[in-house]
Amino acid sequence: MSESVNIGRTIVRERRRKGVTQEALASHLGVSKAAVSKWELGQSLPDVSLLPRIAAYFSLTLDELFDWRDELSQEESAALYAEVYALGEKDLGAAYERLRELAAKHYSDANLLLMLASLLTVWAAGMATPFAPAGEKDGALDSSTLIDEALGLLDRALEVATDPSTLYLAQQQKATTLFQAGRHEEAVALLELLVRRQDASAPTMLLASAYRKLGRNDEALDLLQAERLRAASFVLSSLMQEVGMRDDAAFARAAGAAAEAVFEALDLSAVNPFFSATMSLEVAEVLRRAGEKDGALSALARAAEAMAVAPAGPSPSGLPLWDRVGVRLDPSQAGEAWAEHKARQADEVASLMRQALAERVSSSEWRELAGDDPRYHNVLVAAEKWAASEDSA
Repeated sequence: MSESVNIGRTIVRERRRKGVTQEALASHLGVSKAAVSKWELGQSLPDVSLLPRIAAYFSLTLDELFDWRDELSQEESAALYAEVYALGEKDLGAAYERLRELAAKHYSDANLLLMLASLLTVWAAGMATPFAPAGEKDGALDSSTLIDEALGLLDRALEVATDPSTLYLAQQQKATTLFQAGRHEEAVALLELLVRRQDASAPTMLLASAYRKLGRNDEALDLLQAERLRAASFVLSSLMQEVGMRDDAAFARAAGAAAEAVFEALDLSAVNPFFSATMSLEVAEVLRRAGEKDGALSALARAAEAMAVAPAGPSPSGLPLWDRVGVRLDPSQAGEAWAEHKARQADEVASLMRQALAERVSSSEWRELAGDDPRYHNVLVAAEKWAASEDSA
């Protein structure tokens, strides 16, 4: 854990916010402009006798002026998150108290705050049963309380984050949380600001070219591969969402074929092991509603096959197309505790998906469409085995 005092950063931020020049601040404090400049550059600190006057000038407390930060390493943050997550599986009340304790102790660590906020939204979504829906239990924490606390942590992260990528992630996570809470207007207002930014593709390619000219090929390759992964993920996610929105059989067939081609060509099964099963099931449902029995059963069989062979989690290391990002996607890079947590999480996701597939396959709608068709029977048998396995676990 690294600790830092950022008086200079606070002064420059507040001075600009207030529209005050270095000369004006220096005159007010009775020091030279050069002294103020050195404070802001971190080359020196103000005399202790000036601190109360500086804080008062900007209407800050001394704590706010010092902007003291205790920044955890990636491994430390991951271990704390995994600790709270694991505790929640045994005693959710204790986990909640531990989460609040960590948020208060590390109130200036934006990355940890983002992780803790995401855990609150998981609990609010009902993935941990001891918390009750809003208004259902006297004295029980309800989902709206958890969402409000998550938004509070996200707002705090937005205040303390200085890295642009962390700020962007915090904004995106806040929009996701607002969406989950049904506060769609607020989510739209925030998302529109993010989406309407200039397209980053052109400067990304230019930066990669500049890296190459400078002989910094490793940085160029890292940048290109990360952008390719982002773009591929967007293409696949957008196709899946549009299939569900349109509910059109012709589009579902075309989108399913396109997604499968991209998924296989870019060797994305190790990056997103559950996409193929999820997309195939989405296509199968659209075709079922359209009464296209053969197409629906073919898509359903693909979903079951993909789910049966899906690995426990992302493992892109060793793949030619993803050799640069593979290390970053490897959870063990953040420590053993995080790797174990991600493995358990992947098992939980696989279990939930298999349960969802089993419920869909055994529904009256599918029985009505498929009847005694052997293709349907094969999928149904596999789904029932999954369900039985989950019940005995």
